[in-house]
Amino acid sequence: MSKEKIRELKKKIEALVIAIPRELEAYEFYLDLAEKSADDAPSKEMFMFLAKQELFHRDHLERIMNDLQNQLEEELKKGK
Repeated sequence: MSKEKIRELKKKIEALVIAIPRELEAYEFYLDLAEKSADDAPSKEMFMFLAKQELFHRDHLERIMNDLQNQLEEELKKGK
């Protein structure tokens, strides 16, 4: 078992635990701006695009976090 590898994986997971909710906050922020831009179609379209991008980012980060968690579990099993 590599203690350094385990520390590195935990740091990455901690960063993602912080980043993922921020993507959702950004999504809600852009969605709110889109709703407030109902009279301005180009702005509404842009904010909806940005909101969808934030959901894509969140999903991508969640996949990365799941992969890192699986790697961490494997490293911890090696130590038993």
